[in-house]
Formats: sequence, C-alpha cells, structure tokens
Amino acid sequence: MRGRPNYLFNEGDLDATLRAQRQQAVESVKSISRDQFLATAVDTLVEHIVDKNTIEPLVLHEDQMRMDHAETRIDVTGRFEYDMGDGGRVTTAGHQLTFYIPFSGDPQLWKMRPNLWFSVMTSGEIDSRNSRLVITLANTSNTEAEAYKRELNSQLDSIKQLIAAQSQLLQQYRAQLPADLKTAINRRRQEVEKLQGLVATFDIPLVRKDGMPDFKPIEVSRKVPRPLPRPPAEGYRPEPAVNESLYEDILSIIRHAGISFEGNPQTYLPLGEEGLRDNLLSHLNAVFEGRATGETFRKYGKTDIRIEEETRSAFIGECKLWGGEKVVLEALTQLLGYLTWRDCKAALVLFNKDVAGFTGVQETIARVLPGHPNFIREKTTGRVGEWRFVFKSGEDPSREVTVHVFAFNLYVTPARAGKKR
Repeated sequence: MRGRPNYLFNEGDLDATLRAQRQQAVESVKSISRDQFLATAVDTLVEHIVDKNTIEPLVLHEDQMRMDHAETRIDVTGRFEYDMGDGGRVTTAGHQLTFYIPFSGDPQLWKMRPNLWFSVMTSGEIDSRNSRLVITLANTSNTEAEAYKRELNSQLDSIKQLIAAQSQLLQQYRAQLPADLKTAINRRRQEVEKLQGLVATFDIPLVRKDGMPDFKPIEVSRKVPRPLPRPPAEGYRPEPAVNESLYEDILSIIRHAGISFEGNPQTYLPLGEEGLRDNLLSHLNAVFEGRATGETFRKYGKTDIRIEEETRSAFIGECKLWGGEKVVLEALTQLLGYLTWRDCKAALVLFNKDVAGFTGVQETIARVLPGHPNFIREKTTGRVGEWRFVFKSGEDPSREVTVHVFAFNLYVTPARAGKKR
C-alpha cells in the first residue's frame, strides 16, 4: 500500500530536548525577582516552574476513531502483474481509506524521536488544529479488507510503542525536575543570605524543658501553571516561623495525646471542645517552654492554641468536635482567617464523639478539604487518619498556611457509654 510518506517521530531527539529543557527550567530560578523569590514558599516556586515546563504525553483515543472511503487511482508501475511492456507509468482503479484518530497531548511530540528504534518508520499526517492523527491507506480494488485492517493495526501498534517510550522519558523528566529545582532554589537562597545578610526565617525560640525525652513518632495499626503570588509591596522582610523539625515535634505530641484519648474514650467523652483543647495544651506545655513564660502555647477563645510573635501567629492549633462537612469547612476558614506570618504552621484536630462509622468521617475529610477555595496543594503523610494541606491565608494570598489535620475517634457505643469503669 503506497502513499506519500510523512514520517512521524523523525525530527528531533526527545531525550536531548528534555535535558535541555530541564536545564532551562533550573536556570529560570535566577530570573524570579528577589522579593518575590524570598517571599514565596519553596514548594510553590517548584510547582510554578514545573507547571510551566510540563509536557503532556501523547494519548491516542482509538475508541473515537473515524474512517472515510474514496475511490482513487493506484500507481502500479513496475508490478509484474500490471506490466504493459512499454515502460510507461501504469495506474489502476483502487480504494483509499482514511482513518482519523483523535489524540491528546503536546502535538510537537509527534516530531520527537524516543530511545526506541524501528526498522520501518511510521508515517501519518498530524492535524494539530483538530488534534487528530490521520492515517491513509490505499491499494488496488482487488485488495481484501483484511489487508487494510492488518496494516492499520501494524502501524498503530508501532505508533503506540513509540508513544509509550516517549511517556517513559517524560515521566523520568517530570520526576527529576522538582529535585533539581529545589537544589537550585536552596542554592540561590543561600547566596542571597550570604550577600545581603538575610535569614529567610527565624526559628521561634522554644526550649525543650530539662529531662524531657525526645519524641519519636508512635506507630499505630489502624494545566495552566499557577501564577506566583505577588511580592510584598513593601519588599521582602524575614519573618518568624516554626521550622520543620519543631513542627514535627509539635505534631508528634498532639498525635501521642490523641492516641491516648482514643485508648480511653470514656474518660474524655464528657469533655467538650474546650476541655479537649486544654488537655492538648497541657501536653504541649509540659514539653516546651517559652522565653518569658512557662507557657509557649497559649489559648485564645474556646478551641484554638497559638504561638504568637508581634500579634501574628506562627503556629495555630484548632480543636473541633466532628459535626460533618459544614463544621470542618467552617473550622478551616476560621483558621485561615487569623493573622499569620508568611510561613505559618497549623494543626486542625477533629474529635469524633457521635458517629459510629468513622471510616465515613475520614472519607469526608479527604474529599472536602481539597475543595476549599484557598487550597494550594496536598502533601503525603503516610499515616491513616492524618492529612496535610497547604492553603492560602485568608488575609493575604501571598502567605501560606500548612495545615496538618488529625481525626481522632472517641465514639463509644451507647451500651459501653452507660457502664461505669
């Protein structure tokens, strides 16, 4: 079957192209304005640059394939069964089948050669305007239908193998790019700090009390790129923050307290939000002490715990009794509405006392919170009953609040609740 050859995957080396693009993405870290660079969280910078440099892999949608048929003349010059003996050009009646296969992904990839070699090159037309791959097969009128089908399947199989090889290179590129960007971002931050005498964050001065053991996690069995936030109008200024190591220590204490609550639910069942908050507060202040007072973690209102510097919060802990989707969204909105430092850490602690199906509670949390209008991204925790999200502050979209969500189950069946210990 003959047709005008229009070879696919034949104009560039995809592997080399991706290496060059990755280097350009890393270099772009230097082009971000200093104030915006320093005022933006590392993960947000990485996400922004990755989104700008993401290449969507090709995907063929064969279930939407369409076919067109036309009569045509087939050049059979040189084929012995049609040889007229005069050496001239010979044509005969035939059929032309045109197949239209929709695709998604970057059309430029049809030109890029992956690390895969075929002895016979694939061909086809790319209709970028309508996102369609067009394959045309033509042969003489005495050609059986099965021959067309075999050739179409053969071409599609080769094309899909090449697309799969491309996708593997793209996955490797996408997996490596964030790590390269974080290295470049951290390098630039260090250079700026050395040159300007700046410190990106000041650790809140919490001092572990003498004799308190280090806490270890308790193991329990149970594409439009997002634009960077605007830099501060007054320029970047370093602000207080709770560092990651200290944040994990705080969360470990909350986790330990919550698990102890779950182990003795009848003891804590009579307590409301404020009583449960006070218990968590005592656990935290038993381990940490502040500069001027023995209480680093202070209570504000009925349910929240905060570390504050200069009237802004560097850590916020909010405690709520589970009351369904509306309650958890209202608690999150309230938490995000506090005056916070640029890199604020938070904990949203939910206690279930009334719902027997705790799995449903967990599913609701996982589904609802990413739908909040201030949602930026979700981070993995590797723990059942815990989630970590990053949201925009309700006060200032350039400020981010990391929220670690706990769900503790204090539900006791009515029969057990009536028994005295």
